[in-house]
Parts: sequence; structure tokens; C-alpha cells
Amino acid sequence: MIKGNYFQTNEDFKEHFHDLVDWDEIVNIYEHGFADAKEYEKTKNHRLEMAPTNVEEAVAYYEEILNSCGEISGEYVSQVAQDVDHEGLKYANGVVTHPQAMVDVIHKYHEAGLGPAGFKRKYGGLGVPNIVKAMIAELMYRSDSSITIAVGSMGLASILERCASEEMKEEWIPKLISNHYTVTMGLSEPDFGSDLPNITTKAVKKGDDWFLTGTKRFQTMACGLNGEPGMTLTLARTGTQESGARGLSFFIVENKDYEVSGIEKKLGIKASATCEVVFENSKGYLVGKEGFGLVKYVMGMLNGARLSVSSQGTGIATTAYEEAKKYAEERIQFHKPIITIPAVKRMLDRMEREIAGMRCLMVEAAYSVDKYYWTEDLKDLDPASTKAKDAKLWEKVANTLTPISKYYNSEMCNDLVYDALQVFGGAGYTEDYDLSRLYRDARITNIYDGTTQIQVNAAIGGITSGMSQTGIFRQYLDQRSEGLSFEKNLSETRKVFEEIVESWKKITDTTLREKFAFEVVESSARLVVGILMERAKAKSKSRKDLRKTWCQGFHADSLAIVTGNLIRIQNAI
Repeated sequence: MIKGNYFQTNEDFKEHFHDLVDWDEIVNIYEHGFADAKEYEKTKNHRLEMAPTNVEEAVAYYEEILNSCGEISGEYVSQVAQDVDHEGLKYANGVVTHPQAMVDVIHKYHEAGLGPAGFKRKYGGLGVPNIVKAMIAELMYRSDSSITIAVGSMGLASILERCASEEMKEEWIPKLISNHYTVTMGLSEPDFGSDLPNITTKAVKKGDDWFLTGTKRFQTMACGLNGEPGMTLTLARTGTQESGARGLSFFIVENKDYEVSGIEKKLGIKASATCEVVFENSKGYLVGKEGFGLVKYVMGMLNGARLSVSSQGTGIATTAYEEAKKYAEERIQFHKPIITIPAVKRMLDRMEREIAGMRCLMVEAAYSVDKYYWTEDLKDLDPASTKAKDAKLWEKVANTLTPISKYYNSEMCNDLVYDALQVFGGAGYTEDYDLSRLYRDARITNIYDGTTQIQVNAAIGGITSGMSQTGIFRQYLDQRSEGLSFEKNLSETRKVFEEIVESWKKITDTTLREKFAFEVVESSARLVVGILMERAKAKSKSRKDLRKTWCQGFHADSLAIVTGNLIRIQNAI
């Protein structure tokens, strides 16, 4: 696998960081008037020592983090990823053992302070906005998914910052950071995967304490890392079975209080422990209020998971492209490198431009969350203020963009890794190269944390209702298009997309509507990514011509895709 600092050697990634993100806007939203720095001056709280005092310091801090992450990912993790995958996991008598090389590089991330990227400084976290979290995740996933999942799982517990009591936050968050907990979402059960309102794991209160009984399946890293602590953020029933979603509450359960009854033998991410967990009167700690587990807390946690998978798709696809490009430059056939063969060069060119689009969408989805998440956090915000109204608008945009980004980047990842393996030919089908591992690992991205079909279902309402004349999604598209000179094919794509939405709305049969929801969401994704690529081209300082070429190829493909989707929907009416 290619060795190097994955931040320093990726020109598109660097241009996003240095030129394409409006850090003045994001830093000021996130830092709340640089409140942490002011608090440090008063209290000298060591957790706030790295808090910036201005935008320039914040950006320099983010760059330092990404540089460190890129170095560990590219110089160390990338070099053991294949061996870790081949060695896999061992399970015996309830104990899961991970490869030592995996443990060693995970400790490198923790020693560099990169584990708690998802938390605020006041609890011991890095204190960075969602855009930076997304970039960190991409750099890490570029080297290996199993290792990144183990490190990044801790970030799932950042939902505690939103819903736990202040006492629980102070007790649990610093502890899980300092002790390197792994964290999993305790949702799926043997008989209930996406059908969460009907789960059966039961929580019973005895005195002041809660105890859980039941079984959870597909619990990633619920075992902890070779003796280190782990926890599940568990959805359990505190009401009756008939109470559905309203009878579900949210609990912390530590791995010392439950049994790992087995691990799955999987197609990919072979060094990531996917556990079956059994609760037998296991002690749990109630998070937030009873009955809000699914309707409020889990949905908040899933948004973060969607952003992470969007980054994972971008990272895996980037590695596949770079490995395929290197192989094509070095592989000689017919007395010349195969990269000079037009059919091969065409695949590589498409991969490069599609990854550029994926990165635009990944950053935009994170931006949409930042635009409302930290504004909402202001306790004294007047609901009638411009800030509050803007936050509400971006919350609705984020609720549509996050499932779009998860669906699109995971599906495109699979598509591009497929092409990368094709560049390798028969060699790519062997275990001698990393492509076979990437091909297997990519396949989970459009399955876990909500399948593509679940993401389409989550996005379709926001798209179709949002395209009314005063709808939020229309406002979003218009706002992001302001000041851009649309290339002909992109203008036509917007026009066809509007026809798609109107045609879809004419379908009266509910089942038929659901059947063709994918075509609507796919078309919206191609339009959004096309607009974002045009924005990137307009802002680019040194790569405008390259971005122009990418946009031309992307828009042509998009118009072909959305035109086909329109025909399918119109034929269904």
C-alpha cells in the first residue's frame, strides 16, 4: 500500500482545507466568541489549554491535527493493514483477541490525542467542528477500515454531550477518553434490525438502578480492545411492548457487565469485531429521559454515523484510485504502461472526478450539521432571531443531506473500487494486492448504519416536499447556486430533476412511489454534487482548469443518469 502522509500528498484534500472551506464562518459558529479561550484565561483549566483565540489559530490547530492524522494513517497504519486483515480475530470463551499490530497503531492514534475527535474540549476532547471530524475520518479510513472503526467508535458517545445530564457528562466522557473505551450502538437484535420500534431488550428498575436483559447483534467493538474497556449505548424497552418507539429508553452498559457470546465471520472488515452481546440483569445507566431513546437520542447518534460512513466511502475510494493509478503507471503491456490505454485511462479519469465530487458532498454534509448544531447550542438564543431561523433551516437541510451523503458516497465507493480492481485485472483478484481487501471492505458501507434503501427513505420527504415553491430544499439549491455560471449540462440536469419530482408526485399508488424513490434521491444527489463541484471550481486558486474538466465530465454523466430516471418514472405513471 502506498506510504506517505495522506494529508500532505492529497492535493484535492489540501485545496478543500486551505481554499474551499469558509473557516471564518465555521470557526465563529463553533467557537462561540472563543469562549473556551476566555474560560482558560480565567480558570487555567488544562482541558482548554489548546483553545484558539482567533480564526487563524483555530485553522492552524486543525491543520496540525490533520497533518498528524495523515502521518499516522499513511506512514504506519497503511503498512500493517493487509497483515491485520489476513490475521483477523480470535474468539474463545467470551474473549475477543485482536492482532497486536492493530493494537499498536491504534495506540499511536491515542498517543497523538486523535481518539476523542468527537468531543468538546471541556470534557477532554479535541474540540473541532464536524467538517474537521469528517476530514479526520477520511484520512483514517484511507488506510484501513477495521482499525479506523476501532478508534473512531468512541465518537459515537458524543451524543452524550447533547442528551446526558451535566453530572453524567462529567463522570463518563473524560473517563471513556482517558481509558480509550470502544463504543457501539446497541440497537439491532437477532429478530429486529432496522425495525427498532419493536425491539425486545428489557430494562427494569430496581431501587435507583436499572438492569437490562436481552440480546443485541452486530455490535461493533462491543468487546473492547484486548482487555481495554468498552460500552454499548443501548436501546432498551422501559415501557410495554405495545408502546412501540415511545417505550424505548437509552442506556450506557459497560462490557464488564455483559457477555460477548460470539463474533461474526464476515466478508470484509475482518479485524473489526462484530459481536453478539447478551445482557443478563446487566447494570445500565439511564441517559436522558425515559421514553426518548429512539425518537430523540438514537436519531441524533445516527446522523453522526451517516457522516462517518460518508467519509469512509471517500477514504476507501481514494485509496483504490491511488493504488490503481500507481499500478497502471508501472504495469507494462504491449510495450507501454497500461495507463496509456484509452479504456484504462478513461476509468481512472472518472474515478478521480467522482472522488472529487464525493469529497465535496462529504464536506457539505458536515457543513450543514455545523450550521445548525452549534448555533442551536446557544442557550440564550432568541427563537425569533435571524440566527435561530437560520439554524432551523440548516437543520432541515442537514436531515436531508446526511442520508444523501451516506447513500451516495457508499454506493459510489463500491462503484469506484470495482473499477479500480478492474484496472489491476487478474492481479487485483488475488490477495497479493490491497484491492481485494478494499473491495471486500467497501461492501459494508452501503449496508451498515442504515442501508441505502433506508437512507433513500430518510431523504425522500425532505427532497420532494422541499421542492415546493417555498420549500427548504429548493431554497438550499438556489442559495448554493448563487453567483455560479452553470454549464449547459448542469442547467439541464436541474430542469430534468424538477420534472422528476413533479412526475413522482403524480404517482398515486404508495407502493409504486416507494419503488421509484431511489430515482428521485439519486437525481437530487447528482444535482447537489454538480452544484458543489461548480462552487469548488469557482473558489479554486490553482486547479481551476482541472476542476473545469472534472465538472464537464461529471455534468455529462449526471444528465444521462437523471434523464434515464425521468423516463423510468414517467413510464410508471
